[in-house]
Amino acid sequence: IAAKPSTGRPPPPERNAPPPPRPPLPSPAPSRPAPRPPPPRHVLRLGHPSLHLRLRGRRVPLPHQAQPHRRLRARPGPPRLGQPAQPLPPLRPRAPAPAPQPASPALSAGPVPYPAIFHSPPPPPHPQPLTVDSLSALLFHSLALSAWKSTGLSTWSLRVNPSSGNLHPTEAHLLFPHPREPGRFAVAHYAPRDHLLEVRATAPAGECAAILPSPATAVLALSSVFWREAWKYGERAFRYCNHDVGHALAAVAVAAAALGWDAKVLDGLSYEDLGRLVGVEKGSPAATPEELPDRVVKGKAPWVERQHPDCAVLLFPARSEPEVDYGRMSDALRSFDGLHWVGKANALSKDHVVWDVIYRTAEEVKKHGPVPEERFVVMPWRKSPAMSEGLYKQLTVQEVVRRRRSAVDMDGVHVMGRDMFYQMLLHCLPSGEAGSGERQGKQCALPFRVLPWDAEVHAALFVHRITGLPKGLYFLVRNEEHFGALQRAMRQDFEWVRPEGCPDGLPLYRLMKGDCQRLAMQISCFQEIASHGCFSLGMVARFKPVLHDKGEWMYPRLFWETGILGQVLYLEAHAVGISATGIGCYFDDAVHEILGFKDLEFQSLYHFTVGSPVLDKRIMSLPAYPGPGIDA
Repeated sequence: IAAKPSTGRPPPPERNAPPPPRPPLPSPAPSRPAPRPPPPRHVLRLGHPSLHLRLRGRRVPLPHQAQPHRRLRARPGPPRLGQPAQPLPPLRPRAPAPAPQPASPALSAGPVPYPAIFHSPPPPPHPQPLTVDSLSALLFHSLALSAWKSTGLSTWSLRVNPSSGNLHPTEAHLLFPHPREPGRFAVAHYAPRDHLLEVRATAPAGECAAILPSPATAVLALSSVFWREAWKYGERAFRYCNHDVGHALAAVAVAAAALGWDAKVLDGLSYEDLGRLVGVEKGSPAATPEELPDRVVKGKAPWVERQHPDCAVLLFPARSEPEVDYGRMSDALRSFDGLHWVGKANALSKDHVVWDVIYRTAEEVKKHGPVPEERFVVMPWRKSPAMSEGLYKQLTVQEVVRRRRSAVDMDGVHVMGRDMFYQMLLHCLPSGEAGSGERQGKQCALPFRVLPWDAEVHAALFVHRITGLPKGLYFLVRNEEHFGALQRAMRQDFEWVRPEGCPDGLPLYRLMKGDCQRLAMQISCFQEIASHGCFSLGMVARFKPVLHDKGEWMYPRLFWETGILGQVLYLEAHAVGISATGIGCYFDDAVHEILGFKDLEFQSLYHFTVGSPVLDKRIMSLPAYPGPGIDA
């Protein structure tokens, strides 16, 4: 397949990418951050140095058809990166405030060995109570900064959760019992740069009882600022933002499990309910559907900086099942219209480019309430299969999640053992260790159990360097109810042979032998990282039947599922001492041609690669906290 992007050059790395390479630099000693002023009165220190509270004041039936990368051209994007200028980080306070100096929170449960997080249910044996320390630990190991990087001339931050281009459009908000005001709940925004919560409103506990049914401890909501991706990637921003939501969901679910908590998306809440929970209606007015342009428009459009509510996650003790009534929950959230909200998001940019397809798609896929018969169901915990826990490094889950990095290049040499490859894929199964006669499909295993629907995403794997496994194209069937449909939809000359040594219960099949390195690179927008790893993969979702049977609101949710699968691969790679990266730029049509898809029954939604990273020794690593005092 001889295809190339319209730019004539490979796109930049998609995740956590540093600035372009510079000439070798001397290694300057990291400068000490300037002394911080004492905390002002509106910052409340809540008993632990690692967390503060700050008190401050046209229809598209199949949206994906408008957004694929076609062969010989890439999706429309800005003509030159950096135009317009990169937006400032959103939701920063207008007045300067001191940055705390967080450390990894010390909890009574102690560190959890990485393989143990996949037990059923994972440790600790007793769920941690909701305290400042436990809430701090949740955020510190899921959405906080993980490090700062510097070349001496440029400095940037990394986070525990990955993001396309390291742009981080995902914002987090929490509803939880206020630790300083008994009988009231805090509605707060999380600020990763300083690892603090900005309390934007408080509500009487009585109004929140339906939102936090016993024994639930907190609600964490995620929202996206599309502009933070769109300024660089154009209309691809919609898919990238939703990939990032999936990564964040998995990060939260894993961090919660280490505390003995479970996490589940409250998918019966409407878009309007979520907007009330995160307070987006208190910002600048949004464009109505009638006001949305029908083409790309340049100029001042502050409304593109608004947050788009994505989802809310209920956090509750493992082994429990809160009784959620979506009707009562929605009624309770309507009372949030009367809360006194403080704080306002700062302006991100002076000028904007309105990529109309992003906002028309977002409008079309809004969910306006629970579908008939939709209930909140907690699936039974399922242990993920394990060939041998000795395959992993002696690391805790807390160490693995904070060491996660996105590789910018891979060495093209490292060879992975076959058992390790199989072990990684076992942890990618949604149902975990299925019993006799059971099939993969129900999302019972961590972190997939955070989603309330059955698995819809599969993986086409390009095996490059696996000991004892022939190079070629393989396929992991993550929902075995789809097996027949996949075989009918894909090329009829595929082998569908179980590879040698494949463990029972792992629905992995070899489709064809052959060296796929060049092919993997070409279909991933000519990014060599797709061919230089041990293996790469394209995530393929059941597509048109899902949108037809459930609704177009499932469109972004399919990207969430791919992001969760990608996060598992990130953690698995780092737990064995290598790395990985997500690839959001790929040629949809080329992937479909390789697999034999003729229609939209199945759709390619995300690419990924796993291998040994090439580290740039010119880049220094600095601690996440305290940071250098610049925007993250």
